[in-house]
Order: sequence, then C-alpha cells, then structure tokens
Amino acid sequence: MTTGCHMMLGYTFITPYVPIIIMGFAYSILACALWPMVAFIIPEHQLGTAYGFMQAVQNLGLAVISMVSGMLVDQKGYLWLEVFFAACLLLALMASVLLYLVDLANGGVLNLPPKAREKLQNDAEKEAKLAEIKEPAPDVRPRTPFDIRNRYISRLGMTLPPAYAMNKRTQFTGPSVLK
Repeated sequence: MTTGCHMMLGYTFITPYVPIIIMGFAYSILACALWPMVAFIIPEHQLGTAYGFMQAVQNLGLAVISMVSGMLVDQKGYLWLEVFFAACLLLALMASVLLYLVDLANGGVLNLPPKAREKLQNDAEKEAKLAEIKEPAPDVRPRTPFDIRNRYISRLGMTLPPAYAMNKRTQFTGPSVLK
C-alpha cells in the first residue's frame, strides 16, 4: 500500500493529500501488527529487552534514513527520493515474504488463530511443568568443615593444594587435616 503511495507521489500529478492519507492509514496498520507480534515470538522474561532493541533500531533507521533522504534530495531531487523510498519498501516486502516462508517452514506460529496459539502456549506450559517434575534434584549434601575451609580460602584468593581438590564422586581426595 505504501509503495503505491510513493509511486503516486513520484509519478502522478494528483494532489498529494490522497497518497499521504493512504500512507498514514497503512503505517497505522503496520504499527498495530508489528509491535504485538514481538510478544508472540519472544519469551515473557525478555520482552522488555526486545521492545527496547526494537525501539533503538527504529530510531536508528529514522535518523539514518532522514540524513540519506536529505542528501538525496539535495543532489538528485524529489523524484529520486520517491524512487529510493519505493525501493526500500520493495526490499521490506521481500523481507516480509521471506519471514512468512521461514515461519511457514517452522510450523507457522505467527499466523495461527488466537485459539490455536492459546492451545499451543498451554501445551508448552504443561510440558515445562512435566519436565520440571521429572528433573532430578541437584546433589545436595551438608557442608563439611573441609568444604567451608576450602570455600573460605578460595574467596581469599588463595589456591588450594592439589591434594585437597574436590572430587564430585567422593567427598574429597586428600587427607583430612581438620580432626
């Protein structure tokens, strides 16, 4: 839709109000679809970072494209500016088609209806709970005076003698000096 607007601005003599209104409508649809999509593909504990990264990339793009378009207008004129914008939008269209095909090859999660997406999320939560239950408990044993001494020495920055190195299978390999 926006590519057509830029073509109308560059190659026709109709009033610019029509393509600008259509372009505003298209960009509002883009924002409504793009930002919520992040929540579908990024885990909840990383959403803040993802939105921050997305905002930073968008601001970087706005800054760079503004400078490039200003230089392009100064050197070539407004016709080449519209050609540049149309080329950028065609590149974005190709990236969108590629994203669609990759998503389709990986199960089509982005294009699922809301009920199917909710079912998929519930199934993933059930599998995570089952994996949590089946996971063996970590090796928990009471700390011995030998363990406490070695931890204290290592926190001071001192190295332990090789004879006192800890072994996971046995409690320790060296002779005990704490009797």
